Amino acid sequence: MNSNIFSHLAKYTMSTMHFNPREVSQQPFGNFDEELKISKLVTQNISLSKSDWDSFETSWDFKTHPLLEFRNGAQTLAEAYTNWEQEAERRFATLKANEEELNRIFIDLYGLQDELTPEESDNEVTVRQADREREVRSFLSYAVGLMFGRYSLDEEGLIYAGGEFDRDKYRSYKPDKDNVIPITDDVYFEDDVVGRLIDIIRIIFGAESLEKNLDFIAESLDKKASETSRQRVRRYFLKEFYQDHLKVYKKRPIYWLFDSGKQNGFKALVYLHRYEPGLVARVDRLSARR
Repeated sequence: MNSNIFSHLAKYTMSTMHFNPREVSQQPFGNFDEELKISKLVTQNISLSKSDWDSFETSWDFKTHPLLEFRNGAQTLAEAYTNWEQEAERRFATLKANEEELNRIFIDLYGLQDELTPEESDNEVTVRQADREREVRSFLSYAVGLMFGRYSLDEEGLIYAGGEFDRDKYRSYKPDKDNVIPITDDVYFEDDVVGRLIDIIRIIFGAESLEKNLDFIAESLDKKASETSRQRVRRYFLKEFYQDHLKVYKKRPIYWLFDSGKQNGFKALVYLHRYEPGLVARVDRLSARR
């Protein structure tokens, strides 16, 4: 049903493109001599597709960001991205080859060699290929999750989304105690979002490569010639991060933004699942310090 044979036959056997059980059951399904081979290919395709989906933090089975999952000893974000790019390309090529082999099997089975070819275009393959800007933006989202304790560098998967907040699960990097992360147009707080990001990058990749990693992030976000890497990262969090967050979570944000207004003088993120009485007062006190 996922091969090009099914869509080809459906054009002649279905009055509409609504694939209801009755219409599907009336399709001319053949007897498969290569059932074991088909099953093996389909099982591998399912595994590849699931691995791809689980690389997104919105997956129920998300473990860690792909730049860390496929780091393989990389000393910089650039090297980690190259490793992920190669893995994504391998996954993409394997899935495409499998789907074309399945098409070939079914084309031969139905004797439609004169009407169909097994080849598929790249846009028909559903797993993603690497995209540097997208991966960096998603890495910054993952880093914010580390700042709040949603994720941990010491354990895989979703660590905290309600219930008892267990600080013993965070050894390499400690999340923010107050559940308030300031975002400002300049350095006013040592533990603002940019300062915390720098700490995370230093912990993961080491202090020696910190500047290279910040440059990689800034250049991936299309840094202006007049900006330093830190300024570009700060501008991203100040003006772009929250819109990205709303897109990822379909306008149901898990991080809430407190905003002082159009001048971008003070903003702060809080984590929905760590909300407690007095949180707004803490935000107010921080904004007064600014």
